[in-house]
Amino acid sequence: MKLSKLVDPSFQAALRKLASQDVPLRSAFKLKGMIKQVNDALAKYDEVRTDALKRYGDKDEKGELVLDENRSVKLSEDNAQNFVKELNELLNDGVEISNLKIAELGDKAALTTSELMLLEDVILD
Repeated sequence: MKLSKLVDPSFQAALRKLASQDVPLRSAFKLKGMIKQVNDALAKYDEVRTDALKRYGDKDEKGELVLDENRSVKLSEDNAQNFVKELNELLNDGVEISNLKIAELGDKAALTTSELMLLEDVILD
């Protein structure tokens, strides 16, 4: 699955909803492992994104990052283009996440069609 899918707040919300469902114990165990994989990948993403911001961000005379009024890192036009290019390349990388079969969710799990579509990479037919 692409990293861009993992950082999508809609995907994360659907996965949280699935995690709150009443599923068989074996499926709950698998789901907990999936969520750990997702959280680990998101933590690594945030770490390398922060490092890139430190590398590309505008710095003051003390070498500290310059922040705008929204507390976002300021980037020069060239650095912003390079940052976005690198970030997009990273977001297109694949991340290995376990999956579940839809039959493993049991009869009590309730997800909408749109939530199932968001989770299609981790819930298989």
